[in-house]
Amino acid sequence: MSLKRIGYAAIALLATTPSTHAHTWVEFLYHIGTNGAFTGDPGYPIGYIPRSQGVSDDVHQNKILDTSTNPVVCKPLSSSNTAQYPPLKAAAGDYIAMQYQENGHVTQPDLTVRPYRGGNVYVYGTMHHQDSDGINDVLNAWTVDGKGGNQKGKLLATHYFDDGQCFQNAPGNPIAQERKAKYGVDELFCQTDIQLPEDLPSKGTYTLIWVWNWPRIIDNTQNVTEIYSTCAQIDLTKSAKGSSGEPLPSIKVASDNNIVSAGISSQLHNLIEATALGIGTNSPPAPTISSRPTASPDSPTSANPTTSSTKGHGGHKGIKTVTVTAEAETVTQYTTVTVGANEDPTVTATPVPTESTLHTEFPTTLVPVTSVHGFLRSRARVTGQARRALK
Repeated sequence: MSLKRIGYAAIALLATTPSTHAHTWVEFLYHIGTNGAFTGDPGYPIGYIPRSQGVSDDVHQNKILDTSTNPVVCKPLSSSNTAQYPPLKAAAGDYIAMQYQENGHVTQPDLTVRPYRGGNVYVYGTMHHQDSDGINDVLNAWTVDGKGGNQKGKLLATHYFDDGQCFQNAPGNPIAQERKAKYGVDELFCQTDIQLPEDLPSKGTYTLIWVWNWPRIIDNTQNVTEIYSTCAQIDLTKSAKGSSGEPLPSIKVASDNNIVSAGISSQLHNLIEATALGIGTNSPPAPTISSRPTASPDSPTSANPTTSSTKGHGGHKGIKTVTVTAEAETVTQYTTVTVGANEDPTVTATPVPTESTLHTEFPTTLVPVTSVHGFLRSRARVTGQARRALK
């Protein structure tokens, strides 16, 4: 074999081998049809570079370790090769899957201690994107109703990094082997499912901002900032909602969809899924009525849930919400550590969360009420402890 072919083989191996030293970015976007399956050709994010050209964290990612200077949230629009890697075409109200590889952050969670299910992913959308938009302008600023922050955009969805099914081929890895046996595939991309606002125009460009909040855990009261973002433009087309005013088609996920090329039912039915990010090694608390997540038929509940009616998020009106409330705790203050480029940590006080806050960070003394086995499994993934108790 020639040296040139050996070089290409090495690049391909690096591109497909999961590693927590190589991080994650959105690689493909797909339109989700009314049966839950992907339709049409994929779209690509801003600055897309295929893995076949080699993987470099500095080139592929937009990494943020210090938010104090409000660094830009997206790569510059000029970095895109739209002729070769065009944006996705979609219309108002369409559902979209944003795909990314787990790169060991699901199958090797014990290598770096991180929050519950690999942290949270937030997706924001705007018709008014500029290269100068900063992370603080968007993350925890834009809201579902579009009235938060500078009001240039809105929150579309929040999900966990680990979507509950994705993995990469890792022989001998228990999580990879479990999912491989369950789904019958060698590997499976992670995805974040969203819905475009129903009031978008029939032409123009809409920008999606995918933000992965993945802080490093110092102890049970401190996290260190680590954020990754990917941005993608959507070329808007005419909506399926005609001039006669017929409603947009709803998603009815077919049971025989190919899991490799279909949306995730629980995400599609619950766009605001992850409403809190845990501090330390514990899971975040269960959602309360104040954050109003829409109910999902696939979501776990406790033995004694309380049910109430809510308008919900993302245009899902009249959906009942199942609320599970953790045991009450008195919280005074906790800290979040931000590490700047010079690796000199500075500690800033974080205010106590209030009921009106949609995205909050909670101390580890608040624990969600789900099944004990499920909680231990989640903790084992995060901390490497209690794994023996699951055998």
